[in-house]
Amino acid sequence: MVGNYIVRGLAALVIGLLCSFGTIAEEQHTFDALLSEVRKNLSIAPKEADSALEKLKALQPTFTPEQNEKYQIAYAHSLGDKGRHAERVALVQSFLSQVKVPARRASFLYELIDGYTALGRYESALQAMNESVLLLPAIEKTSTKIVVLQGALNLLRSLRAYDEALDFAERIYALRGDTIGSYAACMGLGNKVETNYTRGDNVLARSQVQDAILACEANKNQFIALIVKTYAAIDLVDSGSYVKGIATSLPLLQEYSVLSPESDYATQLDDALARAYLKTGNAERAEHYGLQAYQRAQRARVLLLQEKSSETMAAIKRAQGQLAAAIGYYELNLALKKEVLDDQLQKNLAYQRVKFDTQDKANQLALLEQKNKNLGMEKALQDGRYENLILLSTLGLIVLTILGAWLVRTLQQKNVFRQSAQIDGLTQVSNRSHFMACAQQAFKDSRQRVSLVLFDMDFFKKINDTYGHATGDWVLKNVSDAVKTQLRKTDMLGRLGGEEFGICLPKFTAEEVKAVAERCRAAIAAIDTSPSGFEFEITASFGIATRDIDGPLNFEETLAAADKALYFAKNEGRNRVTVYQHPGA
Repeated sequence: MVGNYIVRGLAALVIGLLCSFGTIAEEQHTFDALLSEVRKNLSIAPKEADSALEKLKALQPTFTPEQNEKYQIAYAHSLGDKGRHAERVALVQSFLSQVKVPARRASFLYELIDGYTALGRYESALQAMNESVLLLPAIEKTSTKIVVLQGALNLLRSLRAYDEALDFAERIYALRGDTIGSYAACMGLGNKVETNYTRGDNVLARSQVQDAILACEANKNQFIALIVKTYAAIDLVDSGSYVKGIATSLPLLQEYSVLSPESDYATQLDDALARAYLKTGNAERAEHYGLQAYQRAQRARVLLLQEKSSETMAAIKRAQGQLAAAIGYYELNLALKKEVLDDQLQKNLAYQRVKFDTQDKANQLALLEQKNKNLGMEKALQDGRYENLILLSTLGLIVLTILGAWLVRTLQQKNVFRQSAQIDGLTQVSNRSHFMACAQQAFKDSRQRVSLVLFDMDFFKKINDTYGHATGDWVLKNVSDAVKTQLRKTDMLGRLGGEEFGICLPKFTAEEVKAVAERCRAAIAAIDTSPSGFEFEITASFGIATRDIDGPLNFEETLAAADKALYFAKNEGRNRVTVYQHPGA
């Protein structure tokens, strides 16, 4: 009898477990189906994607950590499609430190890169891009590798770093393997076509169009094939084949109305059709497509498309004899051109600064200055051409106002560049040259006591070798922040190179300087490294030298004395403060 009860109990337990497994399997199936629906409809059918996301949100209490991360990636992407990039970035930043799996971390970083770019935070976007590219060796799936490479490519193309963008397109294409009609082949060739057309190398782009279309059709990737065909159709208009361009573009526009009505590529196609109809004398059709392009560009808030479509509308209104409307569009276009050039200046500055920090090349700053000068000349030429046009139809007062605004903006840009030449891009403290110049200035008053504190991170090379250079950069930034909290606003902190820093402290006694150094050393040792993704110890060694009656007399001697004190601190066991003692003192 007892045996029968045991058998019945075991049977009930097995049935319960089977039911439980069935429920789990059903929930997994529901999650996968809804997530697949979201991914399919994002950017193409936003309402359907939002509906699936709402259903997923209702299931969120049952999510595993992996499911929750996948849901958050999809939600972040939907925020980007709606133009809510600040929320998108905040969402990714709140989750990124928790994500350890390289593939999913790369997907979060893609959303972060795209969000930063949309917000004009190009330096942050480039830093996120560098971090994502470093993950590639740890990623197994080809599709995820393509996500990483595509994110970097999109950013570099927007920064007009076309050579680097083409390198990433080639890396995507190299992932195609032996599969006929692979996604990598379609994306790689499609990116080559788009990048070459964007950079103005139309001859090379035309030679790649057919291969790209064939690869995407074999992959059944209708949207990428449509993008390639769009660029080829726009090229027909730009090269003067207006009738053929119209005939090619109209069916493509119909495809966009089904696949993605608000696509930026559809906006470009509308603008090309407007220009083609204007050239063939059909001002009515030109206005229809021109206005369509202009309104869509405004809704999308894409600066380049607004600038291009406003120029087209100005030409259309001029051809129609509506001079007042033409002047309005020309004035708007001039203002947009200024914004585009200013935006490109900021992009160029961010790109060169990140490149300078990454490669640590002394000549990058000179290249940056030259490129900015070239962009400034381009801006001046653009202003000159459009000011001449406005002079024909407006009063001189408008021209004077525009010139005055341009002058103010130019002076502001000079101030921005002057400041950037003094700041270390990674740590946001003074760079070596600016620190040295300011410290030497402090030493000019021979009656004033001045102290120099040099400190160097202990075993920093081991941190880089063990946890990677991205973690090393994290350490340097957090060390700088920790030290700044111990200093007055008037004190000078600078990065002298690599992991070595300097502090200049005028009007302090030797005891006060040592106390400041000890606080800085303790603040560094107290840094919590867990946000970097790793647990390790951070310490630094400090050397102090003070210019007074018995000590070194000038800046160079004091710097050398502080360096000797730092050397002694290292030799005495590190993570300590050593004060230079003058021989015989």
